[in-house]
Amino acid sequence: MKNDFRMQYPLWMMGFIVVLGLFLFGVNSPETTEIVNTETEQSFLVEYGLVQGFIILGSIVLYLIMLFVFYMKIRRHNKMNPTQKIPSFAIRPPEYLEQDEGMTHITRKASQKVYTFMTWSLPGLAVFAMFSPLSRIYTVLAILVVAFLQYVIYYREIRKHLREEDE
Repeated sequence: MKNDFRMQYPLWMMGFIVVLGLFLFGVNSPETTEIVNTETEQSFLVEYGLVQGFIILGSIVLYLIMLFVFYMKIRRHNKMNPTQKIPSFAIRPPEYLEQDEGMTHITRKASQKVYTFMTWSLPGLAVFAMFSPLSRIYTVLAILVVAFLQYVIYYREIRKHLREEDE
């Protein structure tokens, strides 16, 4: 069960969220922003410095590399486990582990904890977005933090139960 890709899936999602956060950090601080809005032309020019450009480009390249490796791991998992295939695009999260009653129970417990977290964090996030004097970039960052934390909660709960099973 340790090498099951569905156990690693939340870790991959956390990695993707961190890389998106890096991209957000790079995009957040342009050196120059120029908006041209005339009758004949509408344009938007943004210039980034060397460090921001490196962060933006590096995070895009890292994201694409991670996406390729992630896709290859899904393909390998599907080849090695034809009865437990993970679809590339599905509405139902592939980290649900439901091959027997015990795993269904573990998945349900972890999902309940995530649901409880979302029940409290989303209204708080909405209030933050409505009344925060900070720029919108911090709202997006807060959304990324909530998304990251949901995967942390889910992964820790699954790991806790699987460690109990191993012992």
